[in-house]
Parts: sequence; structure tokens; C-alpha cells
Amino acid sequence: MEVLLFGMIAEKAGSPTLQVDADSLEALRTQLVERIPALRGMRYAIAVDRQVVTTDHALTGTEEIAVLPPFAGG
Repeated sequence: MEVLLFGMIAEKAGSPTLQVDADSLEALRTQLVERIPALRGMRYAIAVDRQVVTTDHALTGTEEIAVLPPFAGG
């Protein structure tokens, strides 16, 4: 599945997208840290189909996945 990367996360990855093969949110998190070591210890959010998710659940590979850096409102 294609994962969209934004802001400083895309910069650290050297690309705005990443191809991964994950069947759950936890597997996705593991692969992201393996592929982008700078994520280790960094705060970021994962959005599945434009909804930020925090709990593990199954992924089918058809979802839109985005990894979002920390952001501040104002």
C-alpha cells in the first residue's frame, strides 16, 4: 500500500510517499520506524481514510494512509 508522508516526515524519508505491506496499524508503525529511523521517539499521527487513528486495527491495503507530523493550531 502507498503511505503518504507530510512535512518533516517526508523530508526525513526523502520522499512524499512510501510503499509498505502491512495488515494492521501496529505492523505499519513497525515498518515505518524500520524504514524511517528518525521516527523513533518522534511524535506523529497516522490517518486512515482521513481519520486520525490511535488504536490498532486491521488494514486491507485499500485505505488511504497518511503519516502526519506534529502540528499546532492557532
